[in-house]
Amino acid sequence: MGARPSSFKRGGGFLDGVDLVIRDYQFTDEFNGEAYKAGKIKGADGKPMEKPHTLNVLLTVRVEGADEDTTTTLKAANNFDEWEVSDDGYTITPVTEGQELSAGTSFAKFITSLCEVEPKAEALLPEDAINYQGILGTRLRTVQRTDAERTKKFGQKVDKKTGKGYDRKDLVVEQVYELPGEKPAGKKTTGGKGKAAPAAEPETSLEDLSKETLLSIVADAGGSIAKSKLSMKVLTKLMKHPQREDVRKLIFTDDFLAKEDGWKYNKAKQTVSIEE
Repeated sequence: MGARPSSFKRGGGFLDGVDLVIRDYQFTDEFNGEAYKAGKIKGADGKPMEKPHTLNVLLTVRVEGADEDTTTTLKAANNFDEWEVSDDGYTITPVTEGQELSAGTSFAKFITSLCEVEPKAEALLPEDAINYQGILGTRLRTVQRTDAERTKKFGQKVDKKTGKGYDRKDLVVEQVYELPGEKPAGKKTTGGKGKAAPAAEPETSLEDLSKETLLSIVADAGGSIAKSKLSMKVLTKLMKHPQREDVRKLIFTDDFLAKEDGWKYNKAKQTVSIEE
């Protein structure tokens, strides 16, 4: 059991035809930044059914030419409760020994297509853990591929605003340009007469932005929050901020939280709180 597509159990126009870099990902039961809430939804037959509690992946990418990251949600498994998610959101472990990810989910199709297009990518994934950090930094091209079988079985997806129907599609990799650690050809790293171009100074330092973001997140949570929830909260709090990933990584470290600059960090209980 591991992250490689070979271990998978066989069983929409967004990011279509674009070049991008995989920046980050998080396993979660949230969908598009919204926390899961149990309830009833309308099934394919039109009858009420329990809302599925799925395990999802928030996949963060940077489209070539864009100034901000983009995050999309891909389904990884049908039942969130069958998996344990690590505190940092990068690794999942099955509750039942021997359980594997299904090859039929949108996330599995994305990873499988990546490894089919570039077989060397599979070697970056562990065989003994379900973790995908090895492919962070991969530069590739994605397309939306029509799933004729699923469209025939469940019908077209209907736009609630326009009423127009669309075939069901999967986000897949069409081409891989560069794997992590590889140096692309023809990239210029200097400016002027051979001198390195100066980096632009951010308006707010990473440290200050991280402090402001953490305090805001804890306040929104009612004054206390589990450390394990910080990564996801940063992703949604700084959805379009160019320093979002740097802030998320810094806030999650014990060294940063131990500074207690306006907050209290209980390392034993893994909670962060503020006093009103």
